[in-house]
Amino acid sequence: MTYSDILDWIKQNLGPYIQKALAARPGTIYSEEWLAAITCREVGGLIARYIPQKIDVLVVCSLLRGDFSQRPGETEKQYHGYGPTQFDISSFPEFIKSGDWKDPLKCYILTIDQLEAKRLYLLAKAPDLDPSLLNKYITAAWNCGQGNEVKVIDNSLDPDAYDTGHNYAAQVFQFADQYNSIS
Repeated sequence: MTYSDILDWIKQNLGPYIQKALAARPGTIYSEEWLAAITCREVGGLIARYIPQKIDVLVVCSLLRGDFSQRPGETEKQYHGYGPTQFDISSFPEFIKSGDWKDPLKCYILTIDQLEAKRLYLLAKAPDLDPSLLNKYITAAWNCGQGNEVKVIDNSLDPDAYDTGHNYAAQVFQFADQYNSIS
């Protein structure tokens, strides 16, 4: 299974939900390929398990749980990330407990809202932020948090300096380019 296969599945199955979420947030800077690429980076490996099985998209979305680990204070391992863009149980407990994480439209609307909150936070903390890097900072903040991304900015580091794999934003934008090439 290649990333092209995964991105194609995302385009065919989640693309309509992403488009509806974008329509619900007119004027946003976020795009279908950006949200699809975040999905691929977050849960591409999980999606790859279900593509050969031809499982319904809503069933697949109900299975998109990740970050199975034991955090400090927990008595056992558990899932911490939920949905196509992996909302963390610590940050969004009500959303997770409600089951809304299984609804791709609700996930993408919340993703857009949270990306925008990160954008506004970064711009408030770093008003002289290099506009050519803003989208990378926002994307990296999706993974490592906007507080960490402000440290990256303050220290003139690569946007991916604190995120998982130190390549999160770079890979997301690589996936976005691949997504755009799918017909």
